[in-house]
Amino acid sequence: MVRAGGGCGAAIALSAGLLLGLGGLELITVSWAGLGFLQFTGTAGAFSWILGATLVAAGATTWWNPALRHFAGVLAGVLSLVSLIAANLGGLLLGFLLTAVGSALALAWVSPPTTADTDAEGEVS
Repeated sequence: MVRAGGGCGAAIALSAGLLLGLGGLELITVSWAGLGFLQFTGTAGAFSWILGATLVAAGATTWWNPALRHFAGVLAGVLSLVSLIAANLGGLLLGFLLTAVGSALALAWVSPPTTADTDAEGEVS
């Protein structure tokens, strides 16, 4: 879980999970609410719900199980690309952009070195 005072790594973890969750919720919301002129029924509506729920789960994974952040980041990156085709341009492109940036942050997040990774002088080996 993300702890306060974790430095830049905690901010990246928080941002990655938040963007993945918001992107997934955006996919679900657009298919659920409809915009009047766009009817999201059939396979596009079903894929929006499935992709959105999976992306929200990937965002939660980056927060509560940071060891799986690479898996969640790759999964979210692939699902964001799939959402362009399967979920009406990724929820009008906004959901795609949120999840693409969130997955990039999840993959870019590097944990701080532990004490075992440092030598006696305090330098990272």
